[in-house]
Amino acid sequence: MVQLVETMLKLHRDGATARTAHEKTRLARRIEETEAQIDALVYELYELSEAEIAIVEKQ
Repeated sequence: MVQLVETMLKLHRDGATARTAHEKTRLARRIEETEAQIDALVYELYELSEAEIAIVEKQ
C-alpha cells in the first residue's frame, strides 16, 4: 500500500511537469490504474462486499 501511495505521489508530481499531451495522457492512465489498485486494497482491508463497494464507487 505504501509503495502504491508513493507511486501515486510521484505520478502527480510528474504530471505537473509533463510537457506533451501524450505524456499527460500516459500519466493520467497510470494514475487511474494506481488509484484502482489502492481502492482494491482498501476494499480488501475493510472486507467490503460487492454491494458495499458499489455504494462507495457511486459517490
